[in-house]
Amino acid sequence: MVDRRELLKNAVFGGFVARPGTAAAQSIPERQAQELVDGLKNVTRAIDSAHSFTEIAEVRMRQVAFLRAEGKFPDLIDVGIDVWMGVHDWHVKHGLPMTLGRHASSRYTILLLATTLVLRPDFVPTHIGTPYENRG
Repeated sequence: MVDRRELLKNAVFGGFVARPGTAAAQSIPERQAQELVDGLKNVTRAIDSAHSFTEIAEVRMRQVAFLRAEGKFPDLIDVGIDVWMGVHDWHVKHGLPMTLGRHASSRYTILLLATTLVLRPDFVPTHIGTPYENRG
């Protein structure tokens, strides 16, 4: 496997990007070229995954739908344990602070944007409820 630092150093100084026929152009074995391509694909995947929010995508869609209908983010959404853990893991993955708490019903809560997600372990693990206003 090609070391990332070596790859970047060579790319920056023109080792791999020089045009054919120039003094800096060089021929690399096919195996090394494939390793280079695979390394670039891995870097691309890492960049793409850093900007994907698959853990919270469905919750965000519900928030946006509520926002469009009501002109504000929902106060609360009931979620199952898998969704809850996905939101928790999303915070950890991106190094974001978590706001954990308890709802008036003594259920655990986690803040996502301006919406409090209420953990409902009695629901299906992948459950995402209908967003609603604070009732009290």
